[in-house]
Amino acid sequence: MNYVDQVYLFVGKVVVLALLISFLLSLIIALLVGVSFKTRRYFLARPMLIGISLLESFVKAIFWLARADDKIVDDVGISLMNYINRGKFYATPVGDRFVFMPQCLRSVECPAKLTPEGIKCVGCGRCGIGEAKKIAESRGYRFFVVPGSSFIKRIIQRYHPKGIVGVGCEMEIKEGLILCHSHGIPAIGVPLSTAGCVSTTLEWERLYDVLLQRSSREPERHQT
Repeated sequence: MNYVDQVYLFVGKVVVLALLISFLLSLIIALLVGVSFKTRRYFLARPMLIGISLLESFVKAIFWLARADDKIVDDVGISLMNYINRGKFYATPVGDRFVFMPQCLRSVECPAKLTPEGIKCVGCGRCGIGEAKKIAESRGYRFFVVPGSSFIKRIIQRYHPKGIVGVGCEMEIKEGLILCHSHGIPAIGVPLSTAGCVSTTLEWERLYDVLLQRSSREPERHQT
C-alpha cells in the first residue's frame, strides 16, 4: 500500500470514528431531551444545551427516525436557555429590561401606527398587548411592539438594554436568544401558542410569570 492509500485509509477511519461518536452523543442528547420534555426536569443543562447547539441536525434526525416531533428539541433548547439566563436576567435593574412583542399578536383591526420606536399600542382593548404593556410598564420595563427582527437589532444598538424578554415563534426566539447572547444580554423567550403572520395567540400568563417574577407554573427545572 503506497503513501497516498495510507492517507486515504487514515482519513476514512477518522471520518467513520467521528460520525460514530457524533451519533452516540446525539443519541444520548436525544434521550435527555425526551426525558426533559416529558418531566420538565433538566439535568446537565449547560452540556445538554451545547450538545443541542452542535448536533441539532443529528438529534432531530433521531427524533424523526423515532417518529417523534422534532420540535421538542427546539422547545427544550429554549427552556434550557431561559433557565440558564434567568439568574442574570433578574439581577439586572428592571428599568434596563426591555420587552419585545411581535406585531402578529395585534388584532386585524388594530389602529396603532408604526413609529421609529415601533408600533405604538394605544390600548384599544382589541387584543392582549395593551394589558401586557400596562403590566410591563408598571413594573418599570420598556415595552416595544416590533415590526421585525431588524428593529430589535436597531433598538439594542441604540439603547443597550441589560435584559430582554422576547415573545415570538420558536424559530424567532432561538435566533433572538442567540443574538442577545452575542451582545452579552441575558434574555428570556416566551413562545407563541400558535404561530403565523397575523392573529397569533399567546398564553399570556406565561409572559406575566416572567414580568412579575412569579414562580413558573411549569414543574421545577433542576440543573446538576
